[in-house]
Amino acid sequence: MLTRGKTCLLVLVALLFLAGCPQGGGRGANPAYDKDRHLAALIEVGQVAIRTGDFARALVSLGEAEKLAPNNADVKHYIGRTYYLLKNPEKALEYYRVALTLDPAKTDVHNNLGIVYLEAKEFELARAEFAYCVADLTYGNANKARYNLGLLEETMGRPELAIPYYQDIIGSTDLSTSPDAYFRLAYIAYQRGDNRQAVDYLTVAVRQSPEFAEAFFLLGESFEKLGFKEDAAEAFGRAVQIDPTSIRGVEAQKRVRAIMADYQ
Repeated sequence: MLTRGKTCLLVLVALLFLAGCPQGGGRGANPAYDKDRHLAALIEVGQVAIRTGDFARALVSLGEAEKLAPNNADVKHYIGRTYYLLKNPEKALEYYRVALTLDPAKTDVHNNLGIVYLEAKEFELARAEFAYCVADLTYGNANKARYNLGLLEETMGRPELAIPYYQDIIGSTDLSTSPDAYFRLAYIAYQRGDNRQAVDYLTVAVRQSPEFAEAFFLLGESFEKLGFKEDAAEAFGRAVQIDPTSIRGVEAQKRVRAIMADYQ
């Protein structure tokens, strides 16, 4: 059975044929060939392949786009993104840097480059990239950069400096990063032993993102610390329903069984 993502990919691959291909090797040999349309189709196929996890197809399609437009910053960015998702940060870094050489104002590239630096513990380089994104008032994903600045402070062992970034996010009208920000605030509160505050934050997080398995797991732990066993079992059970085979899902099953054993 074809999934929706695979069906979409097949449709987009068909667009490549509709865009036409140069034939005969000479310029203008195929009058119907539209280079811009062909390039756009290749990029679109690559982006959908990235979203559906088909990274091999993404590299093939984006590689063809790179041959067609070797100085296109977007193509370099998407190839870098693909390598990052393939857990090849060195290649991702290479392509992100080239993309910014071609177009220094690509704010999404700055953000993604910052993530690579953060994971490599190049903290000041990462901070500079995220700060660039936050300072760009035209950037629609500024909250993602704020979130990354919060993670940076937490990674550096300074959770108190991360809190203002997360609070800025939950105080904004953009809800795309809000559940994650509530989760990080809850985690910081949990680490401090403030389980009631953690429950408050997590309640909002799971209301905004009902499939947030990790938030339900931490909610279960917070309820358990407060002695609310039934609420904890319910939260752990929800984590199991969402993601039963993950490490957290398996652990949540154990926690539910342990709580139920107390009532026997």
